[in-house]
Amino acid sequence: MNCYNHHSVPAVAICKNCNKGLCPECLTEVKNGIACTATCVEEVETVNAMINKNKNAGSRVASTYYRMVFMFLAMSLLFLYSAFETPSLKFYMFPASGIFFAMSLLYLNTANKYKKDKGKS
Repeated sequence: MNCYNHHSVPAVAICKNCNKGLCPECLTEVKNGIACTATCVEEVETVNAMINKNKNAGSRVASTYYRMVFMFLAMSLLFLYSAFETPSLKFYMFPASGIFFAMSLLYLNTANKYKKDKGKS
């Protein structure tokens, strides 16, 4: 592959943004990548910033799911308490309590997956 700008010069790198072949004269090294000197430096820096920001997304997502587990458990207990306090509504309150409890288990499972995935990376 030859340089995009200098067609007779062999390319030594590829731009992280536009994937053009670049010779040593046309490239700029940025942290974690190579960019076209004239046009793509800013874009590559933006992409690198986004990648670094998203590295911690798994732990933030997991903590959000754990908070939802507590909310669903609280709702489950509220409906369970209401079933005993209002016997005429127990046929509605028991199933609602069960649904919220099942949702808390599903969210707990999802949170554990995010936490485990974060530990692997």
